[in-house]
Amino acid sequence: MTASLIVHSSLGECDELPVSVFFRGEAEFFPFDTAALSLCRGRVLDVGAGTGVHSLALQGRGQPVRAAEVLPEAVRIMRRRGVQDIVHADLFDLAQERYDTLLMLMNGIGPVGTLAGLEPFLAAAGRLLAPGGQILLDSGEAHVVPASADAPRWDWPPPTVDAYVGEAWIRLQYRDEVAPPFRELYLDSATLIERAGRLGWRCELAFTDETGGYLACLRPG
Repeated sequence: MTASLIVHSSLGECDELPVSVFFRGEAEFFPFDTAALSLCRGRVLDVGAGTGVHSLALQGRGQPVRAAEVLPEAVRIMRRRGVQDIVHADLFDLAQERYDTLLMLMNGIGPVGTLAGLEPFLAAAGRLLAPGGQILLDSGEAHVVPASADAPRWDWPPPTVDAYVGEAWIRLQYRDEVAPPFRELYLDSATLIERAGRLGWRCELAFTDETGGYLACLRPG
């Protein structure tokens, strides 16, 4: 039996992710993965690298890549898997280095948490980019669904006044263990383009799918 991680959302969705997704090789890559890695250039910072799926792929291609991750458990897994350059840090803690590409995949914009968090995120990301650098990130429209009658009745934190529809709370469940809720942002492409442009960034869509998911490339100026 394949182990799975259950993702519960305050937006009503409940997804089951095989744990194997977090250990996939290039043969199992999603179209977003393939498109993003083909656009990586220069020195890459894999932000929120998780178990090192993308760092290992880039490393295998001879691309200079550093994996940044805040979860110590994920850092230990990456070390065991052979990721060579790892930093245990948050994006906001990395102010001394410059990169040509910031890579942020698997709803890479998600940790920003709220629409208001986009401005400080882009400010911090901009300080990490070398001249001519780029951010590659994916996200998609929020899917709000009515909770089913047999769905768990979580005590979600209340939404803020005038909250953007894509500002979700997430709980992860593995078997009988349930983690505390954390913020996750699902950002539609039109809002990203408009907000990023207002903050002085050029945003182009490099890949889209039929569900509203997209891969975006952002550059300052």
